Amino acid sequence: MFQSSNIFYQVQGFRDEMQWGEEGPPPLLVKIDPDLSKQDLEDIARVALALRVDGMSISNTTIKRPKTISNNPVPEETGGLSGKPLFDFSSNMLKEMYILTKGKIPLIGCGGICNGEDAYKKIRAGATLVQLYTAFAYRGHALIPKIKADLAQCLERDGFKSIYEAVGADYR
Repeated sequence: MFQSSNIFYQVQGFRDEMQWGEEGPPPLLVKIDPDLSKQDLEDIARVALALRVDGMSISNTTIKRPKTISNNPVPEETGGLSGKPLFDFSSNMLKEMYILTKGKIPLIGCGGICNGEDAYKKIRAGATLVQLYTAFAYRGHALIPKIKADLAQCLERDGFKSIYEAVGADYR
């Protein structure tokens, strides 16, 4: 079993022991990174399904350095890589978790989303929500209406009436 599965049980236990208002407890989300092995993903999916986590955020920064940035000074830097170079890594992880969880857990697609088409690709790969970070930091709030308009065009182009219909469309 995934080595950190015990932390899931502990956090869920602490959350469930606390007193909450009428809305109930806050959602329990798990964020995973794109550098995990296939076995780790299978273990995480099994535990997440068993615990009925409320959602998973896919993914965090990567320590890998894709060939697309080999002429950039970034490969020489240590630490996690985020932004557009992370898009393929995180999208593949999203697809794997969507398949492993059979679409039963809401997934948050993040990592390299710069426009509406990127967000749409995450949705088709299994994301029910998307998270912006790097692009939002560089482009600001004007990015949000642009992404919304692009998403509407993507949905119309592919014949979907809502984002919900497009979630996981590439893998179901």
